[in-house]
Amino acid sequence: MRSTKQRYEDVACRCSAYSKTTTSELSNSVSCDCTSCLNCEHFASDEHCVLDLYDPIAQNLK
Repeated sequence: MRSTKQRYEDVACRCSAYSKTTTSELSNSVSCDCTSCLNCEHFASDEHCVLDLYDPIAQNLK
């Protein structure tokens, strides 16, 4: 995991492109029903944002 669960939640809450995935395969592997990068459709299985939005948002978090 590249980041902590809390960090993924904080970034997703601030991301204008966040879109909760509806695929059952991913939802079965993620035990979080909250807003998180881990359940976003733009978050790849190798744990990176395909839109390259994670790093800019994470850098602006305090």
